[in-house]
Amino acid sequence: MIDRRHGYYNEGQETMSKEKREAYQGEKLSEILMHGYRHSKAIRSGFERVGLKPDAIRDLKDLEKLPITKKPDLVNAQKDTLPFGGFEVLPEEGVRRIYVSPGPVYEPGEWDYEDFRWAQALFACGIRRGDIALNTFNYHLTPLALMLDESLRMLKATVVPAGPGNISMQINLMRQLRATAYIGTPSFLMAIIEAAEGMHLDLKKDLHLQATFVGAEMFPESLRQKLESKLALLVRQGYGTVDVGCLGFECPEMKGMHIPEDVIVEIVDTETGKELEIGATGEIVATNFSKVFPMLRFATGDLSYLIEEPCACGRTSMRLGKIMGRTDQVTKVWGIFIHPWQVDELMARFPVIANYQVVVTRKDYKDEMAIYIELKEEIGDKIDLKRRLEKEVRETLKVISDVIFTAKGGIPDRAKKIDDRRIWE
Repeated sequence: MIDRRHGYYNEGQETMSKEKREAYQGEKLSEILMHGYRHSKAIRSGFERVGLKPDAIRDLKDLEKLPITKKPDLVNAQKDTLPFGGFEVLPEEGVRRIYVSPGPVYEPGEWDYEDFRWAQALFACGIRRGDIALNTFNYHLTPLALMLDESLRMLKATVVPAGPGNISMQINLMRQLRATAYIGTPSFLMAIIEAAEGMHLDLKKDLHLQATFVGAEMFPESLRQKLESKLALLVRQGYGTVDVGCLGFECPEMKGMHIPEDVIVEIVDTETGKELEIGATGEIVATNFSKVFPMLRFATGDLSYLIEEPCACGRTSMRLGKIMGRTDQVTKVWGIFIHPWQVDELMARFPVIANYQVVVTRKDYKDEMAIYIELKEEIGDKIDLKRRLEKEVRETLKVISDVIFTAKGGIPDRAKKIDDRRIWE
């Protein structure tokens, strides 16, 4: 019988003392600061703007001396300097892949993926050597699915690179290949379960799941309880971004998300950028140690808090609490970030549009998005315009949205461009 509740991917690191962890991270930080300063134009420029050199950052607290990098900074830098904005540190052999995330943001993928943070997360959720894992994250352009694919290789688990969509196919793959692990969004897992029940399958007998790992969207406790009751197993989540990688993962205790050792996570005041005290809610800012695409003090835009109390699982890292929301109007729909400026650029392609508003709702644990449109003047063929708009949204934003025409003045003055009406627990 496989023990899926205990153990560690790297016991030495995951159970080290606070003093050892700080020393370990301090050494890794010094190394990446010097490496980035020498080889990355953007990082060197960041130091020069504040009049510092890497040796001025002597400990983790000194990180506050460095500027915070926000997503728009990355997008603008890449517009000026393609493809990576000067943040990259390219090895002699170049890069294996170039990922494209919404923005667009181009990201280099190293030849040999050695970042084991997601492997830690997958192990903590119960995935073990010999498992057959159905990976339903999108393999198209964005890096998360491939990061998890490589991490499953580290665990010696077999991957079914299913990607999203086609629920009937997913169910058939799970049954015929006797998949023991699911990786994907919680809402998609719920959709699979509901479809399987509609086929009159016995979830516990006809599906062979032993471990599940979910992420990329909000995960309310009511959905977790519903999934666990139907599958009779723990459903655990991880948290991270494509820019900085894994930032937290749940263990079987599910009392916050353990922060991996190979990343520095700060909770900062959104206005000052200064680190907040333990337990206070602020923006998650992360520094990774990537030798290819180092990110120093990258602002995720997500709000959370730190938990310092010991965890019964034996891991000694601090933990992130639940994700409390966003710092701006950026909204995640079906695991994809939607930025107001992205929608602005899309709508600018249609001169007949006077105003718009994106409205995001949630029904039966599934996201729904609609774009309300005000026209400058009435046109004859609204059906064709609706079809073209929905096609542009699908191709540009990578999400499906209904386009709804509203009367002139139907969108209030100063209304939010993206109105997220979902209610989270």
